[in-house]
Amino acid sequence: MQRIAIVGPSGSGKTTLGRWCERELGLPFSDLDDLHWRPGWVEAPLEEFRRDVDACTRAPRWVVVGNYMKASDLVWGRADTLVWLDLGLGRVLWRSAARALRDWRTGDPICNGNRQTLAQIANGPDSLLGYTLRTHARRRREWPALLASDNYRHLRAFRLRSPAQVEAWQRAAAGTQAGKTPVDK
Repeated sequence: MQRIAIVGPSGSGKTTLGRWCERELGLPFSDLDDLHWRPGWVEAPLEEFRRDVDACTRAPRWVVVGNYMKASDLVWGRADTLVWLDLGLGRVLWRSAARALRDWRTGDPICNGNRQTLAQIANGPDSLLGYTLRTHARRRREWPALLASDNYRHLRAFRLRSPAQVEAWQRAAAGTQAGKTPVDK
């Protein structure tokens, strides 16, 4: 495991697991949100976004978190391992709302200095919670076939559906780095 892509809905723990991989496995960390969102919540132009993703996935070792399918050929195509945090909808909505409300309340910046607003959290289909509701079931339907396609057959894919499975994966990944045999799915 030298190039790990971590995907899943908001609130699934992508960043937390990615930072764990950085700390425990020594992999350089990149968050696609930081490459996608410019100050003022302006989307990076597609060409610039893909250039930045290309730069961070050219390295021999990395962990990248995020779901941007417009760069999946770069991230998934170059990864050797994909970890899909497929936690239940209720859990991810709760976690996502709690984190977003904390960030809003504290004013802590995210994604290049941007800050959460209440409207971004809960108002409409493009809100954080609306986006999670809209995409959660669709990804569960579409991603298994995508992962089985010829483009991504090279990936060692782990679909983790509970915090206990995430912890088991971490133990196995840490063991692999220490020279032990990894535990399969």
